Amino acid sequence: MKKILTILFCFSVSLLAQSNSELIDIGEGGVGYISKNGLYLCGSNYPSPPFLWSETTGRNDIGNVEGEAYGVSNNGIVVGRFRDSSLTIGGEPVLRAGYWANNQWTGFEGIQGVPPLDPQSFTHAYGINSNGTKAVGMVWHSNWRVEACYWSIPDAGIGLLGQVGAFNSRANVISNDGSIIAGWDGESGGPDRRAFYWDPAPHFMGGLDPTYLVGECNGMNSDGNVIVGSSVWPFVWTSAEGMQHVVADSSDYWSGSALAISDNGTIVGYVDPGGFNYQAFIKKPGWSDILYIDDFIRDSLGITSLSNYYFAFASAISADGNRIGISAYPPGSNFSHAVLLTLDTTVPVELSSFTAILSDQTIQLNWTTITEKNNSGFEVQRRIENKDWGVLDFVAGRGTTTEQTSYSYEDDIKSSGNFSYRLKQIDFDGSFEYSGIVEIDVNLILDYTLNQNYPNPFNPSTFISFSIPQSSNVNLSVFNILGEKVATLINEIKDAGSHEVEFNATNLTSGFYIYSLEAGSYKSTKKMLLVK
Repeated sequence: MKKILTILFCFSVSLLAQSNSELIDIGEGGVGYISKNGLYLCGSNYPSPPFLWSETTGRNDIGNVEGEAYGVSNNGIVVGRFRDSSLTIGGEPVLRAGYWANNQWTGFEGIQGVPPLDPQSFTHAYGINSNGTKAVGMVWHSNWRVEACYWSIPDAGIGLLGQVGAFNSRANVISNDGSIIAGWDGESGGPDRRAFYWDPAPHFMGGLDPTYLVGECNGMNSDGNVIVGSSVWPFVWTSAEGMQHVVADSSDYWSGSALAISDNGTIVGYVDPGGFNYQAFIKKPGWSDILYIDDFIRDSLGITSLSNYYFAFASAISADGNRIGISAYPPGSNFSHAVLLTLDTTVPVELSSFTAILSDQTIQLNWTTITEKNNSGFEVQRRIENKDWGVLDFVAGRGTTTEQTSYSYEDDIKSSGNFSYRLKQIDFDGSFEYSGIVEIDVNLILDYTLNQNYPNPFNPSTFISFSIPQSSNVNLSVFNILGEKVATLINEIKDAGSHEVEFNATNLTSGFYIYSLEAGSYKSTKKMLLVK
């Protein structure tokens, strides 16, 4: 019988080109959002002015006032907060929600008749739809409670979404057409934040811990029918399946949050594996678990420049999943930097699965492609423990095809240890790409062994164990001192490994007995003593 041991990855993934993927450090500040079309990224370095980045213009400050940028539309309209000199308290400008367009800030309305409570507490804008016509956020009441709201653009008029728990609420994200809004609603005497969406009626989304229904929505796909966020741990929500864990074993992490999701289902966010050591993660459709961003870009893309960054948060992703915004601290810096990861979009080979299977002393690698374009073939690479990668062989590809193709390679192994494998897909022009990595732990049985029974002497039962290095027909029998067979314990094919069987001598008399193991050409006998 074949046994699949430790498989780190077995997922549907497009191979990504090492040469064309890029990591751009945009400078000090945190990432607010990436537009759905991937053309714009906004962020903040408060109290400095917020910034807007695009490929054509690079990074530019938004206005000359301190503020925050949290959302950006496909046409470059930014929403956030800015110091509005036309609205002051005690001579100090108020930090208010607004939108940036045509090189100027326009302030959003607050609740009619409720002025700013202080220079920091008036209105907050966190999200904007793709065409830049509707923004969402929260507004302060006179009792120091906040309520989820939305604003129309360009007139900046406000609409309120209510407070289901009669406490606080906030809107964070909005669908492309503006019909779905998500965020949180608090409950007096209960969780101060619970995951909610509005359409515009409020809908409670539940929680991952049924005893403590805390939660907050942070991202959604373009249609608004898939929402991600945090309920202590990262979650993904659909109306059909409700709230589900993003992380396979959330008990491995103190906390975390899914912050954004692309239209093809790629989720990004962060987790805390312990000690407030925040790590940015990515999870693509079909993956069984998350992968740290720095591992993903190093092993799959060949990019190492993020490896020494710390306290990383993957907070934004484009609709096609090809651009990811990361906030992280570079080595030696006390300030977070906004980092943009651009993935190669010229994908010549789409890999749907890659697995490693141990059978006897052979590891069989299996992989399947859905499509291939100019594929010369695959270089099979192996790493044992923490040693360097080495090349095992080359498996020819099919060039260009839209038919599903399956490949395999067998690696005969002679030692125990942790084995890692990856594929280097090579085009006819010499360009190449790496797959994800599969790992398998191997503990080989290298020799035949028949062990002494235990306990010995025994009455009336004892255990006999043995090991075989390869699958064999095994006969384990017991004989009396005259050489007469009194029992056959095993007579069948056994897999390689260690085995144990119980021998019950209730119907036998006291004295010495001999047990004999035959497996292939191997034969061994040992004595045991029955004392009644």
